[in-house]
Amino acid sequence: MTARRSGAACVLALVAATATGEAPLTRTSYRSGDPAIDALQPLLTQTLEANRKSFAGRTGTVKGFGAGTIYPQIWIRDSATLLPLTRWHYDGAHLASWLEEHLAHQNADGSLHDWVAAGDVARFQADAPRAREVHRGPGVVLAADRNTTETDQESSAVDAARIAFDASRDAAWLRKPIAGRTVLERLDAALTFVAERRMADGLVTAAFTADWGDVSPVYADQRVIYLDDATPVVGSLYASALYTRATRALSEMYAAAGDAAGSARWAARSLAVAAAVNRRLWQPERGFYRLHVPVTSPPGWAPPDNRDIFALGGNALAALHGVAGESRLERIVAAAESRRRQHGLTTIGGVLLPPYPAGFFRHPILREPFTYQNGGQWDWWAGRFVLAEFEGGQAVRAMEHLRELAARAVAAGGLHEWSDRNGRGRGSARYAGSAGALGAAVLQGLFGLDLRSDGLTLHVRLGGRSGEVRAHEPASGTTIAYRQAFDAATGRLTLDFESNAPGTGRVEILLPPGMTPLSALMDGKTRTLPGVRTVGEDRYAVVETDWGKHTLALALR
Repeated sequence: MTARRSGAACVLALVAATATGEAPLTRTSYRSGDPAIDALQPLLTQTLEANRKSFAGRTGTVKGFGAGTIYPQIWIRDSATLLPLTRWHYDGAHLASWLEEHLAHQNADGSLHDWVAAGDVARFQADAPRAREVHRGPGVVLAADRNTTETDQESSAVDAARIAFDASRDAAWLRKPIAGRTVLERLDAALTFVAERRMADGLVTAAFTADWGDVSPVYADQRVIYLDDATPVVGSLYASALYTRATRALSEMYAAAGDAAGSARWAARSLAVAAAVNRRLWQPERGFYRLHVPVTSPPGWAPPDNRDIFALGGNALAALHGVAGESRLERIVAAAESRRRQHGLTTIGGVLLPPYPAGFFRHPILREPFTYQNGGQWDWWAGRFVLAEFEGGQAVRAMEHLRELAARAVAAGGLHEWSDRNGRGRGSARYAGSAGALGAAVLQGLFGLDLRSDGLTLHVRLGGRSGEVRAHEPASGTTIAYRQAFDAATGRLTLDFESNAPGTGRVEILLPPGMTPLSALMDGKTRTLPGVRTVGEDRYAVVETDWGKHTLALALR
């Protein structure tokens, strides 16, 4: 690790380091100008490190992260949530080896487990009665289980694979054999399982749970995490929105592998599920999506009317993954803020508003309103909602929400699994999912680091603030740095930026509200006035560029 440098030195050092053979930057850090958001930074990295795991698996050494310090397993959906942050701090093994291990234990029908962990099955059966041994070797025993109430494991795996591929830019990884089948073949089989076994009238089905949760309302013990004949089944907003992301991601990976037919097949499925979500779940009179619709019910079960329950998880994914579009996103943001005020919550993170009444869920973990998945506040979902706001043209509101989330976390001294109605931390005190979601909101949302397999784009969303970021992606060796300075008195905005990313790309600079470019200088020379792109309520000055060392100066009116 290199020593810390000042922001200015960081931005200016990248090209010089390359020329002199000095080791490139190996830290990712930022300065936003907001004390709470800046103070969030060490909590993110400390939480990841507290959850880092390594064990011998079927595929070799497995490196990854637990969901929280009270959880010994590597969970597939939690790990997928972490990648937008872990890619900027850890090497490729931490991005892909855990996923390869999950794929190695794929079931014959294409389904995947929720979690894999080192240890005898008996260690886990109190909470997961159906856990089973999936591998035994010299000195190692692995256990695994699937919470069959959910249908997000396969989509989470594909989502994770796309991010890991973006971080490595190595198409050969997609053809890597895992227990006799390539990564791409196993991802295809996973989403095919969902298409063939968990679909009804265009929507992905799951057990009736609290939005994205894994606890059904029919039992008071651990049977609640398993789907059986006594469990009602629904067409799920959350699972369907995630599936649209996964099918599109698989389409993109097929294209990168040179398989146009495979790419077209999965792109069509993504569009079809998105259309079903908008047709069957969007509520124009309320301005948000219904969290689910009934599919089958056991005898004696009367599905409750949930049309007025705002489900943050499913609505966040619909907004983030392009299902909602700009016009619906704007209404979802307004609904989320309205419900937050109505129920007196400290942040935008309330996951079911209003929650189900006391006793509706029989399991004690969420029997009461505003507890756990039944209306608790979750940074795991609030962070993704904020990211959707940043990317969907709601940067002012996104910054407000991010500041509130950061301030609460800093005041609590850590990133808890969830918080009660008054903002008191509950569950795991160092919850990796909170770090992953909030880290993505900062690095991908506020600072707009958009590094994909096909190139780099910077969405600089500081607006009328000064700040900087320096990022290093260990898996690819890519470094990115920029510093923005804005002088409100003169209307001058200066951006110093550079990267060692290959090729050319685009820089999009969020314009302060009400301002427009009058003139532009690039490296001290007059250049054509940047184009302006409008996204929702936001306007960006857009510049095509290579990734050498540059200074862009804009005079704004």
